[in-house]
Amino acid sequence: MTEHSDHAQRSQRHCSHSHPHGSPQVHEDQHNFKEFNKNYFDEHGHRYNDHPNAHELARRLGAAMIKAYPFEEDSTLVLDYACGTGLVSKKLAAHVKCIVGVDISQSMVDQYNQSVLNQGIPPEEMRAVCCDLTAAPNQLDGMKFDVVVCASSYHHFPSIEDVTKALVSYLKPGGSLLVADLMKPSAESAQALAALFPTGAHNIVAHKGGFEEADIKAVFEGAGLINFSFVTACKAKQHGHPAELFLASGIKEVNEEA
Repeated sequence: MTEHSDHAQRSQRHCSHSHPHGSPQVHEDQHNFKEFNKNYFDEHGHRYNDHPNAHELARRLGAAMIKAYPFEEDSTLVLDYACGTGLVSKKLAAHVKCIVGVDISQSMVDQYNQSVLNQGIPPEEMRAVCCDLTAAPNQLDGMKFDVVVCASSYHHFPSIEDVTKALVSYLKPGGSLLVADLMKPSAESAQALAALFPTGAHNIVAHKGGFEEADIKAVFEGAGLINFSFVTACKAKQHGHPAELFLASGIKEVNEEA
């Protein structure tokens, strides 16, 4: 435990916890969703890898990302936001120089780093830190990335606009944002939408009906991304019901300030 704790502390230094300037305009619902998600995954995160479909979904999404972006083992720096226990990070790790996971749940981050430690991977190549990148700018010790990925997490974020803008700020000019999540079912029935998430998940799921291409495109373009792409990443089971996941991508313009 001591070795793991020391490793977690070393990784933690890569995320500066500067506090945002307080504002009375902070939306209460955003705060609540963040707190509910943090508390939920802190409590249940140790069972996350036991979910029957978690590993297969991570494999499929990782494969879709590798197909969508020309990762370079000797040079590509990746940020995996809302990384969880690192299932998607593991699928990308062999194709990149360095991958940094970020999650608001310390339990998830601890599992991520313990898994990396168990595999003998140095933290310079793969590590996770616990912080909220939407809380303040210029965290992660000023690091900028070639690629930022976010898998199966946008539905948890009350403001996907705020999250997207924050993630774009960590991209190098010319870097790519890759986001995978649930497509809105083509059948506009209440049953099809309700099947995506059980009633008990409503406190941690801000967007319960999935996303349409137009929703994500507007958010990406609003964050200054160009060359928008939206494709079907894979099919999967969501709480026993068939679902499709998309992979959206956009590029940060080279002439933007880093």
